[in-house]
Amino acid sequence: MKVEKFVFNSFDENTYLVSDETKECIIIDPGCYSQDERDFFVAHIKGNGLVPKAIVNTHCHTDHILGVNYLKDVFDIPFAANNADQYLLDIARRQALTHGWVLDDRPIVIDIDCPDGKKFDFGNSTLKCASTPGHTPGGQVIYSESGKFMLTGDTLFKGTIGRTDLPGGDYDTLISSIRNTVMRFDSLYDVYPGHGDGTSIGVEAGGNPFIGIDD
Repeated sequence: MKVEKFVFNSFDENTYLVSDETKECIIIDPGCYSQDERDFFVAHIKGNGLVPKAIVNTHCHTDHILGVNYLKDVFDIPFAANNADQYLLDIARRQALTHGWVLDDRPIVIDIDCPDGKKFDFGNSTLKCASTPGHTPGGQVIYSESGKFMLTGDTLFKGTIGRTDLPGGDYDTLISSIRNTVMRFDSLYDVYPGHGDGTSIGVEAGGNPFIGIDD
């Protein structure tokens, strides 16, 4: 599988394309906001012959959903996320305005719920979801067992963790999710976070100051 990162909007949000040799792909956390960003992203997908099968989000804070409705229209694909984050989508237009973003009047609706263990098959590949509430109630990581990589959204970053001072955030819940779910994956898993540079489970287990794992 191939993982490509695109940095969008004023929050430097990481959007990902996960594809395989069949050219089918999954779009993760589309934060493309400006028309230039959207045109660039769509041109990359079409220019490389990729065929998106779904949008899957790690969580539904505004900076991660700015391109959802646009890409649903362009590619006629469903939007998947954990239903516990639908309330964030319900207030997305109001929240966007606080950051200087303007969304259209259409609601953003979760088409496919992602409970713990949900699978997404595309081409010859599979991505799985693991619930990691704390940054948001519906937060999740999306991972590949065969590729040994994980997209952690704003749950885990290189050297730090996601914020919990936003509505719906809870520090103790996030720490529990990281220690009991994320850090139980193989240390060789690459980590692709929602902002900033990538890392690995092994690096974070050994050096992230927020994480202490008791074997």
